[in-house]
Amino acid sequence: MLFLIAICVLIFFVGCNSKINKSDSENWADSLENVQKIEVISPEENPILTISDKQEVEDFVNALKIDKWEMKDVPSDAIKGKQFDLYQQKTIKFGESSKDKKELKHVASITTYNKPYLDFNLDDVKFSFKIPKEVFEYLSEYQ
Repeated sequence: MLFLIAICVLIFFVGCNSKINKSDSENWADSLENVQKIEVISPEENPILTISDKQEVEDFVNALKIDKWEMKDVPSDAIKGKQFDLYQQKTIKFGESSKDKKELKHVASITTYNKPYLDFNLDDVKFSFKIPKEVFEYLSEYQ
């Protein structure tokens, strides 16, 4: 099942440019490297932080350790925490000018909880995961 999700996310983020010789989890993580801006939003719906520095975005993606996520439902007693909204430039299609595509488009969201679980949302599709303790702590520390 994780294989199917990884393929869907990969296709969503990088289209036909995926690398076949890497494992699926590496492809999924590589596709997130196309993210150019991350907004950190508190549970009260107030943005706390915007990450747009290329190195900071890359560090964030690496810290997620996506290959260690385990698909599981979020416990019913879990309380929502921060949300991370991911943005990237629109894909330039054949015949379109790159001048018109400078704006960033919301591509996904990660919703954290007070337990080591998260929801990964792509448009209207939601995937729930149990995450490693170190990833939970990393995401919880964003102020």
